[in-house]
Amino acid sequence: MNSFKPVKQPRISEQVLRQLKEAILLGGFKSGEKLPSERELTDAFHVSRGVIREAIRALEITGFVATRQGPTGGAFVTELSFDHVGNAFLDLFLSNRVSIPEMAHVRHFIEPEVARLAALNITKEGIERLMEAQDTEFLPVENNSERIVIMQKTHMVLAEICANHFLEAISKSMLKLTKEIVEAVDPDHEALHGPGEHGQVIKAVMGGRVSEAASAMSEHLETFCERLVKMEEVYRKKTAWGSGREDSKTAMSAGEPVRPSE
Repeated sequence: MNSFKPVKQPRISEQVLRQLKEAILLGGFKSGEKLPSERELTDAFHVSRGVIREAIRALEITGFVATRQGPTGGAFVTELSFDHVGNAFLDLFLSNRVSIPEMAHVRHFIEPEVARLAALNITKEGIERLMEAQDTEFLPVENNSERIVIMQKTHMVLAEICANHFLEAISKSMLKLTKEIVEAVDPDHEALHGPGEHGQVIKAVMGGRVSEAASAMSEHLETFCERLVKMEEVYRKKTAWGSGREDSKTAMSAGEPVRPSE
């Protein structure tokens, strides 16, 4: 068990939280591993169980641990991801603080570079995974959620083979946000994306043609994001949340920077 230091400073739970978080980040506890029990942590930190519970709860909220109930339950370390970022952005979208054109604007910066790097770092395994992702697009699906997962598969594979973990995390976060927005706004979204639309991207990446891969991705996003913007416009008209964003959406969809209100 890690050698935690007894806490004597004010704001005890924050100090406990900091040490637990550091232990996870530095590899003291691996993904899937169970943290010591409340009693063990109470003895190690020389604090009350209430303080420990508060710190564990903070770890759970920020995505560092997941708690399980029962005799074999406890706080288990999770694999860190951008899921909480995606969830936060979905809330911002639903409250009309960010828009699809703004998200599309960022995807236009990120994903062509992901495709370029994927072409630069393509391997035999990567080619096989891309071919499989393309073939999967033509398979029948059971529901709309499964359709989104299948149509995003190529983007996921490109992110994983681009050899830049930070770009991979950002790209996957945006894909997750796109999926959740589409499901929340238009469950019947078949017209948004059809099978085979990644063909030019996949062909360029598999051939190692970096500039062509980036250009093909830009063209694909241009078409797809136009459909997303139209979907959002219909959605905003159906809700009372659309006021105050029209100028921003128009500017972003035209590729113009949005300036803060004076």
